[in-house]
Amino acid sequence: MRNAYPVPRGPLRWVKLIVYAALLIAAQGLLSRLSDAAGIPAPDLFLLTGAALVWRLPPPWAVLAAYGVGLGQDLLGSGALGLHAAGVAGGALLTLLVRRYVADSGVFQMLLTVLMAVVGEWLAFLILNYWLRADLITADLLRTTVPLVFAGTLVLYPLWERVVAWAFGSRSGPEEHLA
Repeated sequence: MRNAYPVPRGPLRWVKLIVYAALLIAAQGLLSRLSDAAGIPAPDLFLLTGAALVWRLPPPWAVLAAYGVGLGQDLLGSGALGLHAAGVAGGALLTLLVRRYVADSGVFQMLLTVLMAVVGEWLAFLILNYWLRADLITADLLRTTVPLVFAGTLVLYPLWERVVAWAFGSRSGPEEHLA
């Protein structure tokens, strides 16, 4: 069976990555703007990118790449530097559990991937919030924001997975690169 989205080689690989980064920034900015106008939290495309890298890279590189994606999000935003980096890396860590223990089974695997990524991100946020003794995250924020972020991110996952597959190639099997 031929790979639907082969990994590009040479200069085309870098062009695709640059186009993907520009598309990621533009799409996240547009979604954030539209979501703010509607009064709901935006889906997290940076988190979806980190989760998608888990399915394409060996585990240590996937977590490192997810941290880099989150750090890019921190550099673009005006929040605490490293907060989203730790969040996206935390999401990648929990997504590795899905990759390890759940066969590639369509909707169920998609639901678990997004759920574990969102839970991992917010657990990392909570740990950092406690460690820094900050008041960034409240019970009311968790109650109202996390379910909406999960729902929005889950809705966008199938579309964004196609964009990621175009940029990074199709996913490897769940057991590849784990041993």
